Amino acid sequence: MLAFAVRVAILAAAWLTMYIIVGREGQGFSDTMHEMLQRWDATQFIRIVDGGYRSSGDFQELIVYPPLFPYTVRVVEFLIPSFLVAGLLVSALASVAAGYFIQAIVRVDGGDDAEASRSLWYFFVFPTAYFLAMPYTEALFMALLLGSFYFARRGNWLWAGLLAAFCTATRIQGIILVPALVVEALHQQDWRPQRLRPEHLAAFLLAPAGFLVFLLINYHYQGDFFAFIHYEQKNWFHHRIWPWESLKEAWLWVKDQPPGFLRTSIYEMRLVATGIVAVLLLIGARWLRPSYQLFGWLSLIMFLSVSFQISLPRYVLTIFPMYFVLARLGRNLEVHQALLTFSTFMMGTLYVVYAYRWGF
Repeated sequence: MLAFAVRVAILAAAWLTMYIIVGREGQGFSDTMHEMLQRWDATQFIRIVDGGYRSSGDFQELIVYPPLFPYTVRVVEFLIPSFLVAGLLVSALASVAAGYFIQAIVRVDGGDDAEASRSLWYFFVFPTAYFLAMPYTEALFMALLLGSFYFARRGNWLWAGLLAAFCTATRIQGIILVPALVVEALHQQDWRPQRLRPEHLAAFLLAPAGFLVFLLINYHYQGDFFAFIHYEQKNWFHHRIWPWESLKEAWLWVKDQPPGFLRTSIYEMRLVATGIVAVLLLIGARWLRPSYQLFGWLSLIMFLSVSFQISLPRYVLTIFPMYFVLARLGRNLEVHQALLTFSTFMMGTLYVVYAYRWGF
């Protein structure tokens, strides 16, 4: 029900934004929804769904996007001949699954129903959680990520490895699941490697399979297993840097440049997003499971280790241990109400920014 309510709210916000803020006079409702919901990276996924990856000509750079989300949408599109509707449906179903798994993990870890419910609320009203309702990879990635961790916590390692494989075929960040699952298995076995069973090893081997498929796709279309790195450098100006260089660049921009759109949307937001994640992970350091901590910190380091990082507020949505920490902090009713109020307001504000000017 919460996932449905969020989507209705986003549609209402899209309607109001386009007609009142953007000013689409005389434009039909259907065209308006297409314009609002099929934006930024969604247009890239449309090209993959319609024409696949390319080995020559235009749009060869689409090879940077792992295959699972666009090809899942392509399968659904056989039944529903509309990329927008198919993409929204995939994201909606995946969001419901992600919501189920995040609550299930809290319960497996010893939390009660109230704490599980709070974790769901904080997840669905995170300031950039509107991406869970868009034809983007976030919802599918989170469903597979949380599902993998859930089955690992339950000791069902074959399912954990299988979902991890699909996860690594959805986003490159999924590769962090491999060391996280290893740490979870060792933690469950009292840090004694000799206690690991064949199903543990099977999960460890399955987990990176999706990423290996992505590399094979790169080789098939471009003749280079790592062609995506070349296109990230050429088209997105991404190259590998130390994470502190990313933070130093942001700090210098904030310190030396006058206030304005570029400073706020990229550099101030980078510092704010990093600070929120780091503080929450540190607050949970005493009780978060080592595998959760490892996934959270490695994800943040990965995001910051790329030059011209303009999408950090969106990317940190996937660092799920934050929601467990917030759920504990929210045991205090006033804290819970304050967190929900602030986060919901910020999600609405950032969605208008997404719709009108900047998509992270």
